[in-house]
Amino acid sequence: MSWFGGWFKGAFKGGALTNTDEGSQKTSPTPSRTAARNTVTDERAMKISTVFACTRLLVQSGATLPMSFYVKTAEGREALDVDHHLPQLLRYRPNNYMTAKEFRQALFTQRVLWGNGYAKIKWMGERPVSLTPLKPEYMTVQRGSSGLTYHYATQEGVKEYPQKQILHLKGWGTDGITGLSPLGYAREALGLSVAADESAAQSVDGIARATLTTDEWPTDEQKMQLRHQYGSGSTDEFRDGLAIVPGGMKYNNVGINPDDMQLLESRQWQVPELCRFFGVPAVMVDGAAGAAAAWPASYEQQVLSFLTFTLRPYLEEWEDAINHSLLQPAEQKTVYAEHEVDGLLRTDSDGRANFYSKMVQNGVMTRAEARQKENLPYVEGSDELTVQVNMTNLDDLPPVNQG
Repeated sequence: MSWFGGWFKGAFKGGALTNTDEGSQKTSPTPSRTAARNTVTDERAMKISTVFACTRLLVQSGATLPMSFYVKTAEGREALDVDHHLPQLLRYRPNNYMTAKEFRQALFTQRVLWGNGYAKIKWMGERPVSLTPLKPEYMTVQRGSSGLTYHYATQEGVKEYPQKQILHLKGWGTDGITGLSPLGYAREALGLSVAADESAAQSVDGIARATLTTDEWPTDEQKMQLRHQYGSGSTDEFRDGLAIVPGGMKYNNVGINPDDMQLLESRQWQVPELCRFFGVPAVMVDGAAGAAAAWPASYEQQVLSFLTFTLRPYLEEWEDAINHSLLQPAEQKTVYAEHEVDGLLRTDSDGRANFYSKMVQNGVMTRAEARQKENLPYVEGSDELTVQVNMTNLDDLPPVNQG
C-alpha cells in the first residue's frame, strides 16, 4: 500500500467511515462529546444562525427552480408528455398531502444537512404513483450480495424497503452508496459555535446593569423589598440586573467584558468556518463576514459563481436520482429531467436582453422561444429563425475591381 493510501485509510480510522463490504453503511462519525465539552444534536445545530441561513439559502434557491422533463429525439429533444409520471409527481403532486415544491424542499433539506435524502416510492405496476419523504436520521442502508436494502425505524418497528421502493438523493461519499453528513463532520465546529453562544449569553446575563448602595446591611427581606421597588422583582440578582451593595461599600465590576474576551470576534469567525461545510460563500449569509473582497463585483457573476460551484452539484444529484429510481431501464436512455437555471438570472434584465438579442440575431433561438421564456404571449410570425442581413458567407460576396 502506498504512503498516501495508508494515510488516507488511517485518517478514516481504518476504513470504518463507510464499509464497502456487506453490512450497514455509515454516513458520518459516531456522535460524541465535542472538544468544547458539549454534545450538539441536529436540532441544536439548526438553532445556529449560520447553519440555518446556509440551509435556507440552498434549499430555497434549489428547490424552487423549475424542473423540465424531456425525451431525446432524432432532431434533438422535445418536452415530455404532461401525463407522464415524472411531471405528474415532481411538478404537480407527489402525494396526497404536499405540493411538488414542498416535497422538493423537504428532500433538499435532508440532503443539505445529512448528506442523504430519502423518499418512499409507491408503484402501481411499472409506474410510480407517489413519493413520500422519510427522515434520514431513522434510516440505515444495508449492503448485501443482492443489492441495497433500506431499514427505516418506526414506532411499529423497523421496516425494510428494497432498493426499488426508495428514491435516494445522496451527496458525495467514499463508496457511492451513502453521502457524507455535513452536520456529522461539522460537529466540532458546531460545538465551538454553541460554546461561544453560551459564553456570550452568560457574560451578558452576569453583568449588573445598575447598583444600589446602602449605608446599612439589609436583611434578605429588605433586599426583596428593594428589588421590588427598584428592580424587576426577581430573586436572582444576575437576572434582575440590580446589584445591592451594603455597608457603604463601593461596587466595581470585575467581570470580563465580552469585547475583551473577543467573544464577538470568535462568533464572527464561526460564520465562514461553518459555511465551508456547506460550500456557501460566507458573504451570502453574512455581508460583514469579511469575504466581500473575494466575491465577484457584478450581480451576474455572483449568481454564476454560486450556481457553478455551490448549487450545480445538488441539481445534478437530483437529476441522477430521478433517472435512476423513477424510470424503467428502457426509458433511462431517452428520458431525463433538467433544472431551468435561467430563473436565477431573471432579475438581471440587461443580461437577459443581451442574451436573447444574440441568440435571435444569430439564428439559435426564435423570437417565439424568447417570448415564451419571458412569459409573453405568442405573436404570429415569430417562430422563424432569423439572422442579421449583414452576415453572409464569404463565397457569396460579389467580386471587387482592383485598381
